[in-house]
Amino acid sequence: MSVSHILSKIISEDVNLNLVEPDIYSVYSIGDSPGAYDSIGASAIYDMVACNRFYNWLMWGYSIKDYAILCEDSLASSHEGWVMDLACGSLAFTAEIYANCSNRPVVFLDQSLKLLRKGKFRLEKLKGNLPENMFFLHADALQMPFKANIFHAVISLNLLHCIDDMKTALKEIKRVLIDGGNFALTTLVQSSRWSNRYFNMLAGSGALIYRSPDELLSAFNDMEMQVTHEVKGNLAFIRDG
Repeated sequence: MSVSHILSKIISEDVNLNLVEPDIYSVYSIGDSPGAYDSIGASAIYDMVACNRFYNWLMWGYSIKDYAILCEDSLASSHEGWVMDLACGSLAFTAEIYANCSNRPVVFLDQSLKLLRKGKFRLEKLKGNLPENMFFLHADALQMPFKANIFHAVISLNLLHCIDDMKTALKEIKRVLIDGGNFALTTLVQSSRWSNRYFNMLAGSGALIYRSPDELLSAFNDMEMQVTHEVKGNLAFIRDG
């Protein structure tokens, strides 16, 4: 089966996509999945722990409802054009929001094939079948396979604290956004909470990157990306300024 005609319009000419299964495409060879959550049991732990509302409230000091609000606000800030959920995970926080986004093309990108399948399942469960304007893409956030100036909105929940090379990720987001396009991001940061010890332990194990709010904002300034931000607990909410 060939790549959807709609999706092919935004893919760089030098990129070949493989169809993994209906509505899920990959830049990788069939059977190749470098995502950290594709190891045995990792995606289940992701859903049970990282996506658990009590865990996030107690450990990191925010409500997972804030994700849905951020996503809704970003979608409402532009009423047409392509949307990308970058490092979308399993859509544990936002599936219901996207299920009501029936009039715009949306790409869900993640490096984990297992999480993409979970996200697709969640949308299909809500919608009955996957809308023709929605696509799941197995690819790397640091080397996105898109043409420049494509997306009207980029939403990314909790990607930046998972990658060391934050500036390359921001450069890619800036490259694929249209002029005047909006972005909405979240990432864990240092705070004055007791959870800083836990955060530092995770960073020491290589699971997360430990950054201060000032370090985060400095990276956006270096990329000449004007932002507004708010920190709730250990979570920073970043919007285009």
